[in-house]
Amino acid sequence: MTAARDASPWRERKRPRRGIGAAVAILIAASASARAQQQAPSAEPPAAADPADADDTWFARVAYAPSRVLAASDFGSGGDEARAVTVEIGRQTGGAREWHRVYNYPSYGVGFFAGRFDHDRELGRPIAVYGFFSWPFPLSRRAQLTADLGIGVAWDWHAFDPTTNPSNTALGSTAAYHVDGGVLLHYLAAPHASVYGGMNVTHWSNGATRQPNLGLAVIGPKVGVRYDVAPRVAHPRTPRRDLAPFVPVWAFVAGVAGSTKNVVAAANAPADAIDRRRSFNAVNVTTGIERQFYRFGKVAAGADATYDGAAGARVDLFDGRQVESRAPVEHRFAVGVYGGYEHVMARLSVLLQLGYALWRGFEDPDVPRFYQPHGARFRLSDHAWGTFAVRSLKWREASFMELGLGYRVAWTRETSNRR
Repeated sequence: MTAARDASPWRERKRPRRGIGAAVAILIAASASARAQQQAPSAEPPAAADPADADDTWFARVAYAPSRVLAASDFGSGGDEARAVTVEIGRQTGGAREWHRVYNYPSYGVGFFAGRFDHDRELGRPIAVYGFFSWPFPLSRRAQLTADLGIGVAWDWHAFDPTTNPSNTALGSTAAYHVDGGVLLHYLAAPHASVYGGMNVTHWSNGATRQPNLGLAVIGPKVGVRYDVAPRVAHPRTPRRDLAPFVPVWAFVAGVAGSTKNVVAAANAPADAIDRRRSFNAVNVTTGIERQFYRFGKVAAGADATYDGAAGARVDLFDGRQVESRAPVEHRFAVGVYGGYEHVMARLSVLLQLGYALWRGFEDPDVPRFYQPHGARFRLSDHAWGTFAVRSLKWREASFMELGLGYRVAWTRETSNRR
């Protein structure tokens, strides 16, 4: 391909479709259209405008995702099949800002999800709203691979109920957080339209705000169409020499986060004798040092202090009377150390940390000292950030959600030398 071809404009259009058959038909039509355009005397499109002068543009896309349920719950109805339709409205970056070129002209926006399960009686028919970020990797003049991430909230679940819905141990609440990720191949069918398909995973959990909470996920293919309001430019990857040089950055970070958490308290009575689910507050304060060692990645290490209101929680029966108790206030604290990695996607970053409680006031043999916070941060400014994360135990058991704010002070070697 010549440089002129790599810089040629294209756009993708999409309209709702009803299954894989429709996707195949669109692909066949798109291929025929592409061949006709290549054979026409005026097939060569005009050169793309300077990316620095391009404005962001609007697009819409619709996708269908048949999938399979992954859950530890022993559901009593239906099979493990699921289906979902997503409708998304987004902005395609045009290159007016430096980060557009750094991330290969990504797109972002808001999406709407509607799901159906064969386990309809236990799970219900949830809907969700989420924000998404699509990071493209150009393959050719008409094709690109994208890594997509969506984070939001889903509701209208059929929650666990010990009498009417005892087999849904996946979700004990009617609302849950919604996390969606996929790897998708996009094909440019026309200046305004494209089709795409790939593999997708979606996960739901309430972050231990209501027990039980074994969590739920689906995995499967996803196919869709996209329509762009303005002709879309197929940008090649920006050469590194044309980007501002990367400067490694050190930063001191401090933050506070927390939420309510729901636990099944210990008891001296059989599990089905009383409802032992109780809610408490949990708060985490953290400080650390992080190092952004390349454009898309940071490593960090630090310490945190945690208040866990559920420490030592019990609901006992004495002479038919319930007696609730928990550890004294001074024994509900713990101090730990952590280290981890944070993957940067413009203002959004995804993090995974590993921590260990060096000291805790209440020793519970059923609660491991090793914990794994994971989630996302969003940079609100050069100094402030918000966080949504889940502190997990045993890699999959949520302890509590970390919803909070933080502050960072950054410096480079050059600024240190000037001081």
